[in-house]
Amino acid sequence: MNVVKSDVEKLVQKELESANQRFPMFRSDHEGAAVIVEEIEETKDELIGVEYEFENLWRNVKNNYEIGCSERAENISIRAVRLACEAIQVAAMAQKFIDSQKEREKSEDN
Repeated sequence: MNVVKSDVEKLVQKELESANQRFPMFRSDHEGAAVIVEEIEETKDELIGVEYEFENLWRNVKNNYEIGCSERAENISIRAVRLACEAIQVAAMAQKFIDSQKEREKSEDN
């Protein structure tokens, strides 16, 4: 995991920059939390898909049924990449939450 951690952190920053270009900072903690929970739900959905594909792959392996195993493994890979993308969005939105709070605090102090 340490091999790709810095790459993932760069991807989080890239996702955050893209989100900041398209959308304003969160106007409230409630708005930020709502966006984060939406991303978490999408992450969970992808994980459920990975688990579903693996259950089918494992069933085939246990029963020595090779047909479809490669397809299941390919689906796991596709879903896992989407899962990683969703997790990156969770991290980016958590950072946006922090940045939004700091920005609101600055404007309140002025």
